[in-house]
Amino acid sequence: MFIRFFSGVVCLAGGLLFVAGCGGGGSTPASPDKSVTPSKDDHADHADHKDGDHKDGDHKDEKAHGHSHERGKMLIADAGTYHLLLTAHLAKGGNELDIFIETPVSKDPQPVALALESFEAQATAGEGESQTLTFEPAPPEERPAGEKARTCSHFVAKAPWMKPEDELLVVAKFTVDGKELVARWKNFNPKKYAHHVE
Repeated sequence: MFIRFFSGVVCLAGGLLFVAGCGGGGSTPASPDKSVTPSKDDHADHADHKDGDHKDGDHKDEKAHGHSHERGKMLIADAGTYHLLLTAHLAKGGNELDIFIETPVSKDPQPVALALESFEAQATAGEGESQTLTFEPAPPEERPAGEKARTCSHFVAKAPWMKPEDELLVVAKFTVDGKELVARWKNFNPKKYAHHVE
């Protein structure tokens, strides 16, 4: 009797974990109320991620699922204890890429303002030549209210060479607290992940 009860509890708990998953819900990065620094508990469930790709719901093995995945018009990648969300701004005056930095949680992720003046990324379209992107802080009116001076959670890079139909591999590198972090986005299609199109 005890064993039957115990196995029922284990099955129920497993089912709840399966349904919860890594999700993609939550607020959009452009509209959170405040910036936060992630706590150890916020990223404990992501501490063992390896590089890789998946879409929301592809969590057959939580320990090996890695990132990147989607949320709306953004492709998400892991970088250490952060999620980085990549989106495109397609404009007649010149195309851009935006990166938002967030806590790596599925429920109510919050922007994380880091003390970065800028950072670089390499973008490659198919077998083409690699392009260097320089991400700099977005204008203050495009960032969450309350970010401390000399910190930022939303970065922008000009990408005039980028075409809407490109399939990009984007690799960003930056250093936080003396540790180099790397974020990789595979198969980034600017048109699919554009938050603004002119």
